[in-house]
Amino acid sequence: MTKTRRRKKKAPSSGKPRSSASLDEGARPPQAIVVSRGDVGRNVLRLVMDLRRIMEPFTAPRLKVRKNNVIKDYIGVAGPLGITHMLMLTKTEEHTNLRVARFPRGPTLFFQVNEYCFMKDIATVLRRPKSGAAQFQTPALLIMNNFGGDAPHLKIMTSMFQNMFPSINVQKLKLADVRRCVLITYDAENDLVYIRHFNVQAVPVGMSRQVKKLIKLQLPNLSTCSDISDYLLNGGNASESEAEDPADSQVTLPQNVPGRGNQKQQRSAVRLTEIGPRLAMRLVRVDEGFCDGEVLYHSYVNKSDTEIKTMRKEKKAKDQLRIQRKKEQEKNVKLKQQKRDEHKKRCRDGQQKKVAELDKAARKAAGDADGDDEDSDAEYYRKEVGVAPDAELFPSRKRKRDSSEKPDDAKRSRKSYSKKPSSHSHTSPKPTHQRKVGAVYRKASSRK
Repeated sequence: MTKTRRRKKKAPSSGKPRSSASLDEGARPPQAIVVSRGDVGRNVLRLVMDLRRIMEPFTAPRLKVRKNNVIKDYIGVAGPLGITHMLMLTKTEEHTNLRVARFPRGPTLFFQVNEYCFMKDIATVLRRPKSGAAQFQTPALLIMNNFGGDAPHLKIMTSMFQNMFPSINVQKLKLADVRRCVLITYDAENDLVYIRHFNVQAVPVGMSRQVKKLIKLQLPNLSTCSDISDYLLNGGNASESEAEDPADSQVTLPQNVPGRGNQKQQRSAVRLTEIGPRLAMRLVRVDEGFCDGEVLYHSYVNKSDTEIKTMRKEKKAKDQLRIQRKKEQEKNVKLKQQKRDEHKKRCRDGQQKKVAELDKAARKAAGDADGDDEDSDAEYYRKEVGVAPDAELFPSRKRKRDSSEKPDDAKRSRKSYSKKPSSHSHTSPKPTHQRKVGAVYRKASSRK
């Protein structure tokens, strides 16, 4: 029996963001990345994935973070990719911390996360959880509650949260694009910020529960009814636990909304179903720059104006000292590079001089070797034959020119010597060196 090949299932994706006229056309939608730093554990990694679901579709849901990534790496890629915000989760032995920073120059908000809950935990509690890829194709609607204080850190926090989500055009808003909402509430008494994530759904009102079930294509149990009229008139098997929607949640729809029965100019109730995650956190610090710079607010440390002025002066002096050291360092680098180039030039000249000397020595050694070869041949002949060789037998390779002889005269004498014909033979004479060698060997053999 052959086995069927099992295909690998792909992970479900939320799809590409849909182009909507609800967004403000003049402004580019903000894009945020959610990352973790350091050894945080799998619970914080799970929270990172849930926060990315909140920021969809203008985020990177499958972003992989390496251990050797530093903040400069994120700053370098933020400009070309159009990233405006970064949410970074870290963990210590006592708390889980969240940084919300604006690219590229800040400010940076430091939060201490007191409590959090995952999306899967909320889906387990709900009887009918709402989940689907279509609701994450459009950005969530931001709702902020109780952020009306005059404190500077509250204004910075309000501006930061507002700029994290795209602004909408109310005149061109399509209700079909409003699928999710993010509720951020500030508790002034406990100094806590609560974040909750909901699914938005419209349900038609003004009809009985039995008709709603028929509209939703849910087949009722008609075993106890003799006719469909018994089901509609007598209540059928409708649950008594289902409550009517309150009056303040009922609205008249100005547009058609996804869902059966949600037609234009009809009464519908807006229902919010929590998706998750939940966060309860406290603002600890506000920095002027991107994860650095002057501390604008601190919840635990309060400093007077004199201390702040002193710190600013010290910071200014440190900045000037850093700039001066940087200039000195650049100057030293240039001097070192200049010395290095001069050293290379001297080494190159020395190498060329050494090669020239070696070539000259090699040529001189070659000339001495030729003379040594001639001496060794003459000595060998003397030992074997017992008679000193004639001077013509081993002539020197280079004919020494007489000092009184001119170059032209030497050439003329060589030409006249080579062109002199032989008087005792009509045939072509043998070469001179062959005749000399033969005569010498004949003379040596006769002596023996």
